[in-house]
Amino acid sequence: MLAARVESPSDVRSSGELAPLQETSKSSWFSWHILGPGLLCCLADTDAACLIVAAQSGYRWGYSLLFLQVILVPILFFAQELTIRLGVYTQQGHTACIKKHYGCYWSTFAATLLVLECIAAMMSEVSGIAAVGELWGLSRTLATFVSAFIIIFTVFFFRYSQIEVIGVVLGLFELTFVLTMFLFKPGLMEVFEGASTLHDDPRFLSLVTANIGAVIMPWMIYFQQSAVVA
Repeated sequence: MLAARVESPSDVRSSGELAPLQETSKSSWFSWHILGPGLLCCLADTDAACLIVAAQSGYRWGYSLLFLQVILVPILFFAQELTIRLGVYTQQGHTACIKKHYGCYWSTFAATLLVLECIAAMMSEVSGIAAVGELWGLSRTLATFVSAFIIIFTVFFFRYSQIEVIGVVLGLFELTFVLTMFLFKPGLMEVFEGASTLHDDPRFLSLVTANIGAVIMPWMIYFQQSAVVA
């Protein structure tokens, strides 16, 4: 909807202003400036809440929700692709695009919902860290304060480029899930049979909704577009 109402590229950015982005893309097919925001967004999407949803899905319903993940992959790709195109084309963040085309009221409304969603997301993240802290013998209170201190310290004393590198490096530990999958050696027939099994149960439908919400999040759209512009 936003893309259809954006003016021509000359109205948004002059050819001279587009030069740095063009030079970056021409200099090398592999560029951290291009790869970093998308990879960080992808890794950050697998947060504590997502892992809890995934664990509940596998524990309660086996492989029944596996095909849903396959279906959600192209949907997530299209959402991220549209966001990146908006950022490159308009050189504005998501809220700025909403403000420009729909006014201050709707941009404020969207930003307010984003703030509330981010607060809820941070609460779920910290609660997940506190739960892991208990596994290591720490109290919930201590684990919560330590995680909050690390987050605040990182935000105030590191540049965005440094935070991006830290986030990607830490996020790569998620590859342990892939390693675990191969070590577990699930049977292919068991996987296909389980994935083709559906359940007429409200709890199953609830986890379907939770999995969809865990894949496409509002903050992800805002962050990706702003990172492209930055």
